[in-house]
Amino acid sequence: MKFKKNLPEKGRALTQRLLTFARTYYLGSCEKFHVPFRIFPPMTLPRFLPAFLIVLMLCGTSAQQAHAQGFRPSFEAGLSAFNYGDNDLAARHFWRLAAQGDSRAQYYLAYMLDTGLGMGQNIQQAVSYYRKSAEQDYLPAVVYMGYIYSIGHGLKRDDEQAFKWYARAAQLGDPIAQNNLATMLRMGRPYKKNLPLASQWFMQSATQGNMRAQYNLATMYRLGEGVQVNYPEALRWYTFAANQGDVYAQNALGYMYRNGNGVEKNPTIAIDWYRRAAEQGHMPSQFVIARMYELGEGDPTKGPEDAAIWYMHAAKTGNARAQHRVALMYETGNGLPKDFASAVSWYRKAAEENTYPPSMIALGQLYEGGLGVARANPKAAFDWYQKAAEELYPHGFIELGRAHRYGVGTAINPVEAYKWYFLAAEELRGQTSELRNTAVRNISELSATQLSPADRDKANREIETWKARQGLKRQRLPQGRGNRPADPAFQYE
Repeated sequence: MKFKKNLPEKGRALTQRLLTFARTYYLGSCEKFHVPFRIFPPMTLPRFLPAFLIVLMLCGTSAQQAHAQGFRPSFEAGLSAFNYGDNDLAARHFWRLAAQGDSRAQYYLAYMLDTGLGMGQNIQQAVSYYRKSAEQDYLPAVVYMGYIYSIGHGLKRDDEQAFKWYARAAQLGDPIAQNNLATMLRMGRPYKKNLPLASQWFMQSATQGNMRAQYNLATMYRLGEGVQVNYPEALRWYTFAANQGDVYAQNALGYMYRNGNGVEKNPTIAIDWYRRAAEQGHMPSQFVIARMYELGEGDPTKGPEDAAIWYMHAAKTGNARAQHRVALMYETGNGLPKDFASAVSWYRKAAEENTYPPSMIALGQLYEGGLGVARANPKAAFDWYQKAAEELYPHGFIELGRAHRYGVGTAINPVEAYKWYFLAAEELRGQTSELRNTAVRNISELSATQLSPADRDKANREIETWKARQGLKRQRLPQGRGNRPADPAFQYE
């Protein structure tokens, strides 16, 4: 490259200063890294400029090498990178520090390995680093060791080990571990129940502001578990948890005020707490607030249309009772426009997805009447009545009895009709209801007009056979099925 010799004086001076700086910086770099260097010989400016460009390139390379070889791991720098989402840089810091035994870096490295942040996921290696950190009493790691043993995350579930780690963290003052340890003591997992000790650990955690422990402690006061029944204390701790946004405590307060459980009955306050939980998506509270609106409780300005909104929220999240109420509203036109096809659709959801017997009966009746379906279908109706009976639902027994007596979807069979009416009456023994009256009346009519003594003997034998077959199934039937209301308060595990 050729340059004019008569460059402006200012340009020559600026270039000379740049060259001096480059030669000095390069010389220093070479000496630092023991690179042989020969001082540039005197040369004219036109010859020196290409050399200057080479010097700049070499200086850049030396600076990068210096940065790489001068990396110093720092937990604060790694944590800052982690918080800003620079997982690669965070991992470099945590790997180096973890190898040096830093318990904090071991915990964060374990978390990154556990979740695959900045590296390939490796749960077993994560567990190893969690353990190394926990064994140095780094509190978050100690708590997490209890958690992974309690659920079997990355290792075999072991309640005794979970209990050990939770106890260690609880004694170090961690409120989450204190709550979890108390829960295990309350459940009798893995050791014998110890309700008084459980209440003490719940209290330790609750006084540190842990809303789950506050809820659990309140429930123990309400039920008298490990402590004397104390409704004012239950109300106080539920309120602490509820004001922190705990939906279960809000639901429990709604229940107490609606039913006058330990407090003066107040539907207005009840509906306020239920609404807070419902607005956070708590499905049982959504159902209860809808029911209160439908019945005109707590807020006289609300009615079936407002109830339908909350029923629909709960129904869309899978609540069988809410699905049934939405269907009933479509069927009757109360709160929603009358629409038999929509009623059939919602009854079917509750019946098929949640095995909800009342919806099976309603669906059978719509099929029998040809409402919301292409045409009347007595056979489909009979099938739904039978499914309800298989769930040991008394109304299903009565509908099957009627189907056999009058030939709805099946042949007329007085013996089968007598059997199902008898089972319904026995199931409803001690109750005064229209259903039981219907069962007793049909038994009397069949015995007087359609059954011989031999037919009644045959029916009684079939009743005993059926009861023997269903005995085990009845024992296995989950609580809360059918029309029974859900437990108003839920417990953490």
